[in-house]
Amino acid sequence: MAADLQEFNGIIEDLKAVINQPDFDAQFKAATDDVPKSKQFLIKMELKRLAQPCNRLIDLRGSVDGEPTIFEHKGQIHYLDELAKNIFLEQVEKFGRYTIGVYETVLQADNNFRIMHKIQQEKRQVEKDKSLAPTQVVKKTNKVVEKVISDYGGEIVHFTQYGIRHEERMNFSINVELQFGIGNVLKASTSDLSISGAKVKIPAAKEVALGQKVALYLTGLEEEFSLGLKDGIQYEIVGIESAGANYNYIRMKRSFAEDVTSFDEFLSTFINGNKRKYKVNLENTLDAIIIKGFEQYYLPRSTFLPVFMREIQGRLLPTMALATENNRETLGYFSDENKNLVLQQILNKPRLEAIIDSDNLVNESLLFCFTHAKQGKLYFYSATSEELNQQPDLKSAFLGFGAKKASWKVFKLQISIANEKDAYLPLSIPDSAGEEIKQLNQPPSDKIMAMLKDLKYVVSMTPIKGDDFAEQYQVNHKFNQALVPKLTHFGHPKLKRYISVAVESIEYVNLRSEARYLYKSGITIEDPESEENIKGETRDFSEHGLQIVLEEAGEHKKGDIILLAMPDFQKVTKAFKLQKLPYEVMTISRNKLIMNLRTYEPNGEHPAATFFRRLISQNISKLTPAKMQSKFPGLSKCLRNIAAKSIHNLPVYFAKENSKLKVNTVGKGTETNLLHQMLQKYKPDDHATTFYPLLKGNALISVFAPVLTKLKRTDRPEYIDLYVRFRPREETEDRAFIAQYNDQFMTNEKLASFVSSTLQSDLFFAYRIFISRTGRPDMDYIAKELAYVGNYAIHRAQELEERLWSIIGVGDVIDISDEVMTRLGFKTEQLRQQMMKKNRLVD
Repeated sequence: MAADLQEFNGIIEDLKAVINQPDFDAQFKAATDDVPKSKQFLIKMELKRLAQPCNRLIDLRGSVDGEPTIFEHKGQIHYLDELAKNIFLEQVEKFGRYTIGVYETVLQADNNFRIMHKIQQEKRQVEKDKSLAPTQVVKKTNKVVEKVISDYGGEIVHFTQYGIRHEERMNFSINVELQFGIGNVLKASTSDLSISGAKVKIPAAKEVALGQKVALYLTGLEEEFSLGLKDGIQYEIVGIESAGANYNYIRMKRSFAEDVTSFDEFLSTFINGNKRKYKVNLENTLDAIIIKGFEQYYLPRSTFLPVFMREIQGRLLPTMALATENNRETLGYFSDENKNLVLQQILNKPRLEAIIDSDNLVNESLLFCFTHAKQGKLYFYSATSEELNQQPDLKSAFLGFGAKKASWKVFKLQISIANEKDAYLPLSIPDSAGEEIKQLNQPPSDKIMAMLKDLKYVVSMTPIKGDDFAEQYQVNHKFNQALVPKLTHFGHPKLKRYISVAVESIEYVNLRSEARYLYKSGITIEDPESEENIKGETRDFSEHGLQIVLEEAGEHKKGDIILLAMPDFQKVTKAFKLQKLPYEVMTISRNKLIMNLRTYEPNGEHPAATFFRRLISQNISKLTPAKMQSKFPGLSKCLRNIAAKSIHNLPVYFAKENSKLKVNTVGKGTETNLLHQMLQKYKPDDHATTFYPLLKGNALISVFAPVLTKLKRTDRPEYIDLYVRFRPREETEDRAFIAQYNDQFMTNEKLASFVSSTLQSDLFFAYRIFISRTGRPDMDYIAKELAYVGNYAIHRAQELEERLWSIIGVGDVIDISDEVMTRLGFKTEQLRQQMMKKNRLVD
């Protein structure tokens, strides 16, 4: 490979597998979007050269540190060692045949004597130049498989798990003495210091215990200041951290057994006066910025609906829900003809307790639903997996009959134990940093805490659907028509009174790319094929978007292009023609009366966009912003904090770094997640987890990049299904995970065969990955902490900002294994056996 292409070696390696695919140009564009045009041309030419067929025979006898043997491939005899055979087969799989790229890659193996000699020369040169200029030497691995696997390593961001400090700590090293008892004194030094705590470095050989009381003498400060602390200050050891083989750090807090007000005042003054000299300890704030920044990327784009259950006078009731742009469809589905939310019937106490009391160590189940309209009323039918298993004679009838209904839905239910105390999550900055910070750190109001009182569970409801979804249930669940009347057992009767559910929208500054403004103005949807136009009015507008309310329902659906006329706006302008304006339907209400529209611009500038841009700029002071005002200020943030801690799924983040798409970070709540455990079991060195089953086989370029390229920030998520055969007894990740994406199964029969063969001795997992495109990070949410870090370490603040700005997409990975097996008609006993095997894997 030419020297000027070495920096793009990763991109070239990723694109080898798609060079012969029909959509190569699209995938190439996605992978090289940030690469200069001149380099793009060279990369494409290099790929075409590497993909040319090759007839050269490879004979490695005497050329490698191995034992070459005969290796036959399509009639050609090569002499390859084991490492070369692995590389050969791997590259042939990528290109689809024996090519120049295969030939050259085999000859570049790390155990080739020529390559080893070259590496030795480079090492000697590095050693020679060390005294002149430091050089970073990239360590070569000895095995290609190790090199490949190391590319899948990544880090975990633990949601809500950052330290909250009540006072500022200063990085301050001074000599101290620790007295553990009479005559038991140890000289040491501090790492950081605050009014009520200290971190001290001690020899690892010194035995200490949590809860142990210690007298601390500040000998270093006593040399400069008269502190009058003859008996020292009493502390309690609250943490022990390793600092290498020879030292430990002990974290201590003041017991305040002595009254030394003058010392407290001195220490407070000393810390405030020396902040910039010795620097404030920023560890917890740095963690908080990353954690909160990644939370704010994920939560507003999540597809699951968190419903908050309170226990009131012995009844378990859903009283609150947290809405996002992507989960409102679930709220709409469970609304009856009078806009009543029927969640109190769907999420009833016996149903939830049955899931929690089941043998499954993870509190989750499937919920199957359909509705029936009669005399203008909407009736709901629902059943969980547990309920259907208790009624085996009705199971196929419910699934087969329900799937014939247009209203057929399946939801994944995940239940978390909840606590109202988790609602309060102050800044990572202590009150002592300023009055504004102190004000922002105030706990929720008494009114909000009263609404959260007796909170018991958070139930996450995720809709699962697909193109031939209902048909698969019908095919695999044949039933006796005579059993249909008995399905009334799963029906929910009408209630005289429905409880009110407070639906809060998650607060996020960038949910919309443009500011919207409230304004009512007449509109008409024009039908070019008839004179039957539909009239209505705008509810709000932005430069490229509209929300309209119609006088009568039409036959429009999401994705339709409609032609709009704006007669009222036309009266105030002659510069723009506001007729036959093409708009795309983005969302539409169930009654077909409310639509969200976006300008459709296939041929350049849209007249309405230009008109509204000028209208907004000239009348900005007169327009009313369309902001959703909550009836309960502060409740949304509390529910957001609880939901963040209760995450069951695996959030995955897509980043663009140095013009290359990467996945190197996942999020995690406090709930048990078996996928997290499996990935962490096979983590590479110096990483917290592996992404191997998600990214193997060049999936980042061939599977994810095309979806991310197509998506816009305002689009609803698209999904990809991943099927995994997991072998828990294998030692390496490439043998433990056999992973295939849904496009690799051309028929449902082939997928069923894959599942059947897996069940014989291994574990089957299916994951749905919802993918959303992100916009700019929500800097408002972390502004105070970012500014605080910037005051003391501007370069660290800039590094954190760059990391957050690199994120271009987020994936929400949810386990749908039971749903896939149920849909494909596998028996209840087979699902039960899989559940028992998975329980044994849970820590």
